[in-house]
Amino acid sequence: MRYAFTLLLTLTACFAAQTLALRAVGGRTAKSESNFFSSIGRIQAGATGKSEVMLLGSSITGRLPDRAQGYHGWANMGCDGGSAVDVLRAMDEGILPRAPLLVIEANTLQLALNQKPTEIAAAMRGPWFKVGLNAPCLAAYARPAAFFYSKLLARRIGGFDSGTGTGDLEVADGPEWITKPHDDGLTPRQKALIQEVAAILQKMKAKGTHSILVWLPPARGDGSTPPDWILELARTGGSRYWDLGQKADSKWITLTDGVHMAAPSAARAVNSLLKAIY
Repeated sequence: MRYAFTLLLTLTACFAAQTLALRAVGGRTAKSESNFFSSIGRIQAGATGKSEVMLLGSSITGRLPDRAQGYHGWANMGCDGGSAVDVLRAMDEGILPRAPLLVIEANTLQLALNQKPTEIAAAMRGPWFKVGLNAPCLAAYARPAAFFYSKLLARRIGGFDSGTGTGDLEVADGPEWITKPHDDGLTPRQKALIQEVAAILQKMKAKGTHSILVWLPPARGDGSTPPDWILELARTGGSRYWDLGQKADSKWITLTDGVHMAAPSAARAVNSLLKAIY
């Protein structure tokens, strides 16, 4: 009996310490000891509370700031090693909530052409994921290691300025509607994925959730247009498309590893989205 009481008291103290630590870092951590736990924690945090905009994508999206960094109403749902399709499917199944606007990263949508389910997609359908949605102190972003790794990440990518004070990427235009069909030469798998995801987007649109497909920095490097199947997905899904990576002023783009934006550039990217949306 004494052992059980001591264990209960210790667990209570640990959970209380985690809760206080989460409040101190803005409600969630930014990085955990693996891409898996980082992604699960990011999605659990993004699904908590009310959001006006949700950012869906890979680890490229995962670097973008959200409400934890002063962008109120914005939730980051980036999946390290995955794509926006993992989260879209979970939303379609009712596992995750939807925001009025979804910003869908186009850079890594090709990962969804692999028909094998990702580890993150499988985890979102498990019982522990639901526990983390309802109990922040048991979420993946509350793991003790996450506080340590978040500090390491901050040292690597730099810090975010508060809110919208950083400026933007100085892009003159904004998202556009794709009206020309781009359905020639598509593979059977591309056509199948377009049909699946476009149906989800159209269904969400009918329920009041709109979407924008965005190619985030970095640019493709050769000034080329995105793959035809992505433009066809935007057209058939009723989404606007924005080539932010190609059109951004390169002087504002700093990458930490050739793929992921440093914090100042990531903040500018979100500010550009804010400017285009509102």
